[in-house]
Amino acid sequence: MSRGTILSSLGRQARVFLAGAGLALSLSSPAALAQDEELYLTITTGSENGTYTRFAREIAAMLPSVRFEIVPSGGSVQNLKRLIGYEGHDTQQYFQLALVQADVLDQLRVRAEGNEVLKSVVDRIKVVMPLYGEEIHVYAHQSWDMNSVGDILNGQVQVNAGGETSGTNLTSRWLFEQLGHSDQTANWENFSVELGLPNIGLGYDVVFDVSGAPSSLGKSITPDQELELLPIKEYASLLDSAESPYRKALLTRDQYPWLEEDVETLAVTALLVTFDYDEDNPYCDLIAQVTRAIRDGLEDRKNPISGSHPKWREVNLVEAGNRKDIYKCAARVLNGR
Repeated sequence: MSRGTILSSLGRQARVFLAGAGLALSLSSPAALAQDEELYLTITTGSENGTYTRFAREIAAMLPSVRFEIVPSGGSVQNLKRLIGYEGHDTQQYFQLALVQADVLDQLRVRAEGNEVLKSVVDRIKVVMPLYGEEIHVYAHQSWDMNSVGDILNGQVQVNAGGETSGTNLTSRWLFEQLGHSDQTANWENFSVELGLPNIGLGYDVVFDVSGAPSSLGKSITPDQELELLPIKEYASLLDSAESPYRKALLTRDQYPWLEEDVETLAVTALLVTFDYDEDNPYCDLIAQVTRAIRDGLEDRKNPISGSHPKWREVNLVEAGNRKDIYKCAARVLNGR
């Protein structure tokens, strides 16, 4: 993939979003409010067995009085396309909720600058709740003797940045672009990773994967593969903003017993997002109910004996309420109304 193609990857997505802008803007029309006589919430997630899908199921379980349709997807990019009402010429299904990586949403906002129509749509993507951190895993073969992600900058390393439209791909490339190193990503390849990383040391020297730890990929590694996780230390400046999509994180030996020591990294915040429905829209009340269920059930979810996903322990209601891009119908719940 050429550098121009890489740097325009999200721009291509933006143009696809733009093609569906008219449809997205029609979400306030009665025809778009309900897909049948029963009003329900459709949430787009990620892989069938991934953390997004599990979180969606646990959110639905908190609110048994509301019908949820949980639809797996290819990840954050597809989820954003679905949320604003467009996934392709032959697919017109409306989604009221989506799980996305915060930095993918940030990239879309940046790419939308200068295009008034697209920006008007993107500005109506609002956060219901920031959830947890998805750790950035950078796998490498020990024989390369690399000390950090910065060692990739020598340009001689064969890198797999994950599936082309995946959140992993956009995160890994965006990290380098933000600090002026996008040229180093020109020869990176884009393929979905497989359990056990059979290509490390053969086809690739480094593989990126963004997923909540411990991930199924990380747990599939065995000591005899002689792999390591590279620390991410070069990107501290990305944490300066109070609303940075990133947070500090640690990958530990408890999570991955094959590690020789704990590894510093960054995590991308996973967001539950919606479209900016007006307050008189019935989805406003439904999404307020979702927010209230998460708020009221959070302490139980954080309890280790609950059987809930351990990532619930990272959800911070104060952080949620302080966001500038919080959805108004979620904000009234988080602010005690």
